[in-house]
Amino acid sequence: MRGIKKVSVTKYIISYLIALIFALSLLMVAFVSILADRMIYYDIQNALTKELVKNNKKVIYEDDIIKPEDDFRYVDDGMYFQILSEDGTVILGESPEREVFARTEIIQRLRTVVGDKGEYYIVDRINKRMTKAAGHIIYNRCIVNKQDIDSKYQFIKYTSYASIPVFLVLVLGAGLVMSRKISEPLKQMSKTAETIGKEGELSRRMEYGGRITELGVLAATNNRMLERVEEMFETQKRFSSDVAHELRTPIAVLLAQCEYAKEYAGTKEEFDEAIDVIYRQTKRTNVIIERLLNLNRLENGRIVPDVEEADLDEMVRSVCDEIEFREKDNVRFELSLSGVKARIDIGLILIVIQNLIQNAVKYSALPATVKITTEYREGAAILEVRDFGIGIREEDLPHIFAPFYRVEKSRNSEGFGLGLSLAYRIARIHGGELHVTSEWGKGSAFTLVINSK
Repeated sequence: MRGIKKVSVTKYIISYLIALIFALSLLMVAFVSILADRMIYYDIQNALTKELVKNNKKVIYEDDIIKPEDDFRYVDDGMYFQILSEDGTVILGESPEREVFARTEIIQRLRTVVGDKGEYYIVDRINKRMTKAAGHIIYNRCIVNKQDIDSKYQFIKYTSYASIPVFLVLVLGAGLVMSRKISEPLKQMSKTAETIGKEGELSRRMEYGGRITELGVLAATNNRMLERVEEMFETQKRFSSDVAHELRTPIAVLLAQCEYAKEYAGTKEEFDEAIDVIYRQTKRTNVIIERLLNLNRLENGRIVPDVEEADLDEMVRSVCDEIEFREKDNVRFELSLSGVKARIDIGLILIVIQNLIQNAVKYSALPATVKITTEYREGAAILEVRDFGIGIREEDLPHIFAPFYRVEKSRNSEGFGLGLSLAYRIARIHGGELHVTSEWGKGSAFTLVINSK
């Protein structure tokens, strides 16, 4: 397939504008020519008829004879006037070529007649006043040399032709101005995009302060896209850095314990202790990798929920029982369950419930009190987990669902900062939402919203 030749916006607009103007000029020439000829025809006809009617009033019918008055015009300013009988016989008047016009039939519209001395316009009209008086049809005729009268109208016609290129030049000039108004912002946007692509300056933005709505929308859309790309790039950098940080510690411990076991473990107890440390760190590393894989699959849409009708209340009870068994008297759950069911992937939602409840226990002062509520609200299944612990600072709330993000007070606690990220994405792939509200020093509330239909 042949490639399409690339051209600038200005050249593209001007080339099409010139083609349009050329086509328009041909149409205008044809239109002006036809219109001018028609206008000239009707104007000549009206002018001759007007003079004819005016001169018709200068005759009288007396003693069965048509007589001219003193001011009757036989010839006036190149126009010849005649009065004719019904058979075309000249009763009164003059003509430029008597023999030619003696044979001319009567037709009541403007027409041309070719004589020996040139071409003439001729128009006939019934003289109603004389016809009524005489009892038979009487005609009036006006004759004028075509060359004499055409010269008066040629200036108008040629002026019309001359106005066409002036009009088209004005249109072309306006087109050039408009093309610059469109092309200059586009060139600037293209230059900005090229600079961003070459230099990687994702912080740069496209600027447009003109009046063209589409260009404003284009600039705003590109800026939003750049913001998202910059945010994704920064997130990716932070993510990579956090992954390296989280994996570096257990791997360093593993290497140290392996070296210790190899070089210094002299007894079985020392060797077993080193192996136990290696086991714990390996397990920790495996958990990080597993959660990273799950997070990656969720973000890339490679996990499709296996949806079925499930009892949220029963899932909450099972998680609470497990934590109570492990924590003994260090936790107390206040359950307010309303028999809520929803169509969910049980395994994935169970991860969400475990993360929310475990975090509530982890960041509460012992003995911890955690309040859990389920209910239906506006056609959705709601699960709320509320703790009364340290809470989350306002500046940390927008980042709480980002991978590896942990608030300052909790950075030394157990965990990898991946649990809430997983929970948030699991909620989203169910078509739901995960919200958080918190007040520093008074606790936090996480709300899972799932469409129950």
